[in-house]
Amino acid sequence: MFKLRRKTRHLLFAAGAGFILSALIAGSLWLAYAQQVREARQAAEEKWNQELSALKEAVEHSTVKVWVPSKPLETGQMITLEDLTQQELPKDRIPDQLLTSSEDIVGRVAKLSLQANMPLTENLLWENEPLSHDLRYREMGFIQLPEAAGNGSMVDVRIQFPTGQDYILLSKKKISELRDQDGVVTMTLDEKELLSLSSAIVDAYLHKASIYALLYVEPGIQAEAIPTYPANEAVLQLMKKDPNIVKQAELELAASARARLDGELAVLDGQSSAAYAAGLSSTSGQRRISDNEAQFVMSPSD
Repeated sequence: MFKLRRKTRHLLFAAGAGFILSALIAGSLWLAYAQQVREARQAAEEKWNQELSALKEAVEHSTVKVWVPSKPLETGQMITLEDLTQQELPKDRIPDQLLTSSEDIVGRVAKLSLQANMPLTENLLWENEPLSHDLRYREMGFIQLPEAAGNGSMVDVRIQFPTGQDYILLSKKKISELRDQDGVVTMTLDEKELLSLSSAIVDAYLHKASIYALLYVEPGIQAEAIPTYPANEAVLQLMKKDPNIVKQAELELAASARARLDGELAVLDGQSSAAYAAGLSSTSGQRRISDNEAQFVMSPSD
């Protein structure tokens, strides 16, 4: 009995030792496996991080940050920082002369209507020149305007003499306001332009010349014309001698223009609406004439 118990204890001890040894071996294998998994995972994470870094670097090198309009901008609008937002664009889609710095954009003027998120290039913006101290608003009721002219239109004001000589008087002037009821147009002129205009008014009064305007086709793209009208020295001397001559000439020209308009309106009053509609293409108002129409001839008073 004693021997049996002793043998049983040995068997139990051997079994326990075997179990413990097996557990130790299994644990060692599990730890080794876990270590391998951990190392493999770490290696995979490192590889993934490296690939991600390489991808980010490639993206950063293939894109560029630019400033674009955050909303639509009108032609002639000065751009402020509040009008801009920053975006990333692929380098292979970057246009020539792209402006990437806000400092190159803020304070400049849009040549054309600009859409939101539109990349801005050098040829889309004007430099905003400092406002001249001698700039003044000038109302004029004697200029013949094209039919399509309106507020914001860009025009050249020209003078044409009966001899056929035609000069540019004012170049690329913006119509600040146009009153439809009487055709009076308002523009901003500097001192030199005001003097040249005064000379032209007297010239038109004395020599039966006409003063008219022509529209720019694409004012945002087309450069302004160079004024060619030479101020008449004799007229300048006359203006010095009689400062009221300019006002007198302007009143005469405006009166002649009004008389022509009243005459045309009287003719229209005698027509039926159908006849008027049929003849609309060949009839125009006193101010808004077609560019191809004969120029209005202004004569001095007796």
